[in-house]
Amino acid sequence: MSYLEVQNLKKIYTTRFGGNKVQALTNVSFNVEQGEFVAIMGESGSGKTTLLNLVAALDKATEGSIVLDGTDLAAIGDSKAASFRRDNLGFVFQEFNLLDTFTVEDNILLPLVLQGKKASDIKPKAKEVANRLGIADLLGKYPFEISGGQKQRAACARALITDPKIILADEPTGALDSRSSDELLNQFASINAQGQTILMVTHSVKAASRASRVLFIKDGVIFHQLYKGESSDTAFYQKISDTLTMLTTGGDIA
Repeated sequence: MSYLEVQNLKKIYTTRFGGNKVQALTNVSFNVEQGEFVAIMGESGSGKTTLLNLVAALDKATEGSIVLDGTDLAAIGDSKAASFRRDNLGFVFQEFNLLDTFTVEDNILLPLVLQGKKASDIKPKAKEVANRLGIADLLGKYPFEISGGQKQRAACARALITDPKIILADEPTGALDSRSSDELLNQFASINAQGQTILMVTHSVKAASRASRVLFIKDGVIFHQLYKGESSDTAFYQKISDTLTMLTTGGDIA
C-alpha cells in the first residue's frame, strides 16, 4: 500500500441556488510514496486546488477515496476533521497566513499549543525547527518586521513543528521574489531529503523542477506525469516546460 492513495476521485460542485453543476475533478487516481516530493501542475481551473483541498480534508469528494497512511479521509467526521488536519498535515500557503499579533516563535508553536501542549515544554522544538530553516534569529520578531521569504520559512517551520505525515503546499513561491523562491525551494529539498513527504501545487516550472515527480492535471483528470530520476534540475525544467506547452497547445506528449 502506498503512503497516500487517491483513487477514482470525482468532485462536483452545485451552484448556490442549485441550478448548475460544475465538475472540478472527473476521475483522478495517483499514489504518493512515503518520502516523495510530488508537484501538481495545470492551467487555472484545471482542478489543482480542488484536489489539494480534498487531500487536506478541507472538502469532501463526490466519489472516490483518499487514504493517507491507512486512514480513509471519508471516514473522518466533520467534528474530527480539524483535529486530523492539525495532527497529521502541515500546510504552506502562498500568502503565509501568519498572525501579525504573534511573534514568529508563537506562530511556529501555534499548532502544538492547539494540541494542548504547554509553551514552556515545546519552545525547544521551535528553536530546533527554526535552526533547520535558518530563522532562529527571527523568533522574537513579528511577521510585519520580516521579509516575504522569511515569512514563508516561518510558515514552513509552523508546518513542520507537528512532524506531519505530509506537507501540502499551495503555490508556496507565488508571493516570493526569485531569490526568496530559490531559498525556499532549497529548504523544501532539504526537508524532503530528511524523509518528509511533500505534495505541492504550483504554476512555477522552477518550483516543480525541484520535485521528484510532476503530475499534470487537465480538465479534472491526471493527463500526464514525469519522473525526475537522475535528471538535473535544468534538464527536468526543460521536460516540464515542454510538457506544459503540449498541454496548452493540444499536441502529443512523447
